[in-house]
Amino acid sequence: MKLKRLLAILGVSLVVAGPAGGFIFGFINCSDAGWNIFGRLFVGCTMAVIAPLSGGFPPQNEAGVGPSFNAWPHIIIAGLLSFALLAYREQRKIRKE
Repeated sequence: MKLKRLLAILGVSLVVAGPAGGFIFGFINCSDAGWNIFGRLFVGCTMAVIAPLSGGFPPQNEAGVGPSFNAWPHIIIAGLLSFALLAYREQRKIRKE
């Protein structure tokens, strides 16, 4: 795989990591929704926007008072998974040719 293509994959993974990690964080840590899947999806979509805007430390409640969450572990895992998935897809594409 060419270095230029690998750097492009790395760039896309870095851009996707924030919203994807925020979504995973919101979906997993939604304590109010219980088993309501639509509530969890809504909170996940909300955190997909809030987590990157707040630098990976979204507030715990709407007012922003008190300590903040740490979404960085979710963001890092989402970035690594997206990089691995895109690199694997590129390798398969090269092997086919």
